[in-house]
Amino acid sequence: MPDEYKIADVLAGEISPGVEGWLVVTVRPGDVRYQHAIPQVAFEWRAAEYGLTDPAEILDVILHEPYQETAAPALPQSVKAPPVKAVVAAKAQDRHGPTLQQATSTRDAREAHRSRIAAVKTDRVRVTDPDGLLPHVYSNHRMDPDRVRAKREAVDVNRWNRLYGGLPVPVTTYLEAPRA
Repeated sequence: MPDEYKIADVLAGEISPGVEGWLVVTVRPGDVRYQHAIPQVAFEWRAAEYGLTDPAEILDVILHEPYQETAAPALPQSVKAPPVKAVVAAKAQDRHGPTLQQATSTRDAREAHRSRIAAVKTDRVRVTDPDGLLPHVYSNHRMDPDRVRAKREAVDVNRWNRLYGGLPVPVTTYLEAPRA
């Protein structure tokens, strides 16, 4: 049976110097209070990383992510990506599927992440909102489609580089087919 963490308060505004977002306060068993800082840009990043489109689902994912099982540590930026065979073998070890950087598609990453979040809610922690404080957050997410698209492209390029060791063509701000 998962622990229930009840939303007690939601504060909007500057959560750190120059960063707008929300502070979500939960009350854990034993009347322990915990504050979760969510920058506004986190909505755009989850949309870009996992192809999520529903702001309510994105917020639910963000609130449950800290309670996931410990995953394999990420590779430092200075380490060359493992060969694709090693990535495929790592996928087989995780019962939920590939991590964001191991997945060969956004769909695979999304489904595995949804599985991890569902496991958190079933086995560990369920964040609840008995007083209905969260709609204010996901109704005012301010996601911009152009910024999400730019972030999605960055995620895809990063994933490709980690999986395959580089892009088949140099990354430029504008790719054009050669003229005949």
